[in-house]
Amino acid sequence: MPAIRTSLRRPRPVLRHGLLRPLACTPWVLAAMLAGCKGPTIPANTEALAPGVWHHAVDLIDGPWALHVIEVDLPTARRAGVRLRSARAPSDGLGLEKTSVLGSRALAAINGDFFYPETHRPMGLQVRDGELLVEPLQRSAFAIGGDGGLHIDVFDLDAGLVTASGRALPISHVNRDPRGSADLTYFNHFAQGWKDTVHADVGFVLQSLDEGGWRDADTIRARVLQVRRHRWPLKLAQDQWLVAGGADFANEVVTPGDTVQLFRRLSPISQGLREAIGGGPRIVRDGRVSIEHEAENLSASFATDRHPRTALGVDDKGEALFLVTVDGRQPGYSVGMSLAELADFMTTKMALFTKARTNVAQALNLDGGGQTTMVVRNQVVNRPSDPTGERTVANALLVVNSDDDV
Repeated sequence: MPAIRTSLRRPRPVLRHGLLRPLACTPWVLAAMLAGCKGPTIPANTEALAPGVWHHAVDLIDGPWALHVIEVDLPTARRAGVRLRSARAPSDGLGLEKTSVLGSRALAAINGDFFYPETHRPMGLQVRDGELLVEPLQRSAFAIGGDGGLHIDVFDLDAGLVTASGRALPISHVNRDPRGSADLTYFNHFAQGWKDTVHADVGFVLQSLDEGGWRDADTIRARVLQVRRHRWPLKLAQDQWLVAGGADFANEVVTPGDTVQLFRRLSPISQGLREAIGGGPRIVRDGRVSIEHEAENLSASFATDRHPRTALGVDDKGEALFLVTVDGRQPGYSVGMSLAELADFMTTKMALFTKARTNVAQALNLDGGGQTTMVVRNQVVNRPSDPTGERTVANALLVVNSDDDV
C-alpha cells in the first residue's frame, strides 16, 4: 500500500506517517467488525463544498504524487440543486480562457478537452444546456443524458435540415468555418464567441418555433427568416440558428417564411444530451484498467510518459462522480502519472478516502500537462506545472450551485 507524506500546501491534522495500515480487524474486536470494519484508509484533507460535494487533497510518497479529487454524490447533490455544466471560453478575440475564470462562480471546476492551437477550437464533443457547440471526434467524451444518466462513450452525430418539401439536407459540421467543405455547417449563438463572419455560397437563418430548444428533443421546428449568400455577419440570438454550405445547396428550394425541421442525434444516447465535454482516451472500462489510446489515435508515449493529468470517473451505480487532477513535472513534490498509473489509482485507491468508499467503474482522461487545473471556490488548489502558473484552456467542466448561468 502507498505511504503518506505531509501536504506542502496547507496545514492539516497531525498524522502518523508510514505505510497505510488496516484498522484493527482482529478477533478481539469482533463487535467492531460486525459494526463494519472499513479496512485500510488513505488520510485526506477533506472539505465539504455543498450537500453531496467534497474536495479531497491526497499526497502519496510512492510517486511522489499530489492529487486533488472532487467527489459528487449525485442523488444528494441534485436534491440540493447542484448541477454539472460545461463552459466555453468567452468571446475575447482569443477563444481561450483560464479555468479559474470559467469556474469563478462555480463550487469547483476542472480543465476540459484538448484544443487545436491554431484555432483554439476544442477537439471533441461539447454540449451546453442541450445546445451542441462542437461535433464529436472519434474519441471518448463525457455526457449527461436527458434522463440525468452519466455516459462515457465515443459519440456519432447524425444531423440535418428537412426542407418544407420534405427533402433532408445532411449537416456535417458545427460552429466552424464552412469554406472548403461541400457539406452544410450548423451555427448557434455560441459561435459568436470565436467567429464573427461566415463565408459560404448560401445560408439559411432560422428561428425556433418550439419552446425549450434542444433540451428535451432531437428534432425541432424552425421558421426561415432569411436566405443569405456569400458573406455576412454572424449575429444570432439564443433560439436562432444558421445553416450554411457550398454551391451544392445554393439552388435548394428554401425561402423566407418556410417552416423547416432541424434534427440532431448523438448516438448511442437515445434521449438527447444535456451537457457533454470531450477528452480521451478512456482509461477505465467496467472497473478494469483499459488504456484505449490506440483506438482513439493517441500515441503510446502520451499514455506511458508521466505528465500532469486531469480525469473524471463514475462508480458502478452511476451515482458518484469523481473529478481528479494529479500534478506533475515537479520533482520532489509531484512527478505526474502515466495513464496506467492514473487508472490504477482510480480503480484501487479511491475507496480508501472518499465518502462513497467506492472506486470508479468508468473513467476518461482529459487534457493534461500545463492545462491541468482544479479550482475550488474560485481558488486554484493544485500546482500547475508551468513556472508562470495556470494556462488558458478552451473549455471546462463545472460543478455549480444551481442552473444559473455561469
